[in-house]
Amino acid sequence: MFILALCLYLGKLVSSGVSLEFRYHNTVEVERYLRDVNNTFQFTHLHSIGKSVEGRDLWVLILGKNPSEHQMGIPEFKYVGNMHGNEVVGRVLLLQLIDHLTRGYLSDPLVTRLLNSTRVHILVSMNPDGFESSSRDCMYSQGR
Repeated sequence: MFILALCLYLGKLVSSGVSLEFRYHNTVEVERYLRDVNNTFQFTHLHSIGKSVEGRDLWVLILGKNPSEHQMGIPEFKYVGNMHGNEVVGRVLLLQLIDHLTRGYLSDPLVTRLLNSTRVHILVSMNPDGFESSSRDCMYSQGR
């Protein structure tokens, strides 16, 4: 019985920390996911670079061998999504990129080499206010 309970508990920890459903996530869900990733993986660093007009944090997740410190000679790449409120594909793709990189580190040689030799900065949503106020109807909405 103890082993079953332990397996269920560990399964819940793993699924809450690294699982990402392929869909639109609201700003609260994105923040929760980024915090879970940061708490689960030692090769990540999460920080806010400021606030939106409506007071939402602009979260940047950094992934790499030494995510919390800049090192001379180590390339750094920045990915920014959701610049306009109703341009959400980039937001979804960057969340999927985070999922791929965190799942692949130490198990996928290409991902491991990438994160050991670069720092990757990901700002999932530059415009969380616009996302929250935009329509989720992709077929019949105006916009970009």
